[in-house]
Amino acid sequence: MRAAAFLVVAAVMALARAAHAAHGGVPTVALTEPDYLKWLLDSRQPVVVVDLRSAGDFRRGHLPGAVSVPLGELDRRFAEIPTQPMVVLYCRCPIEEAATAYSFLEAKGYTNHVVLQEGYDGWLKRRYPLTRGPD
Repeated sequence: MRAAAFLVVAAVMALARAAHAAHGGVPTVALTEPDYLKWLLDSRQPVVVVDLRSAGDFRRGHLPGAVSVPLGELDRRFAEIPTQPMVVLYCRCPIEEAATAYSFLEAKGYTNHVVLQEGYDGWLKRRYPLTRGPD
């Protein structure tokens, strides 16, 4: 009985999320954890990190190796983002804004991109290193 009730609740929640996304909610995005990105960077795995914050915020501090493509310029500059290897997008913004960038790239044919869960603040919270300057 409990298992059946759980399945019903899970199904309702899944349908609610789908309906929410279909009616202007947050689109579905692939996420990656800050710990996993740190491991990728530390082990020198092929990854492109894209900072969607303003150029000024980028200069004040960004994730190691990140490139700056501010969210407001993404429509003009998306071709600067390679289609391979994995691309990790991050910002210091609500998930809805990162999801907008994710969906935009998906519409342009990108299939290798994810959003950094917790964004810039999640990286800072873990006290992971930052790089300052234009990089």
